[in-house]
Amino acid sequence: MVAQFTDRHLGKRVVDHNGVEVGTVDDVRNGDLYVKVGPDADSETLSELHWDGTVNKEVHRLPDQYVSDITDTTVRITI
Repeated sequence: MVAQFTDRHLGKRVVDHNGVEVGTVDDVRNGDLYVKVGPDADSETLSELHWDGTVNKEVHRLPDQYVSDITDTTVRITI
């Protein structure tokens, strides 16, 4: 999905393909979503997004390629 993200996406829940919450949209910079990882985020999902490893940050850029659907309250990802 190619989308132009804006501030209207701030605060939306980011969920994986099973509906499990990964985090929330914390920032939008240059049309890109930045997600604050939630405490219950699945470690396998974080690994697939390359959001784990030696540099463990709290907020990560979500590449457009992983976004499958956006509703009024959620951003669903393909992973």
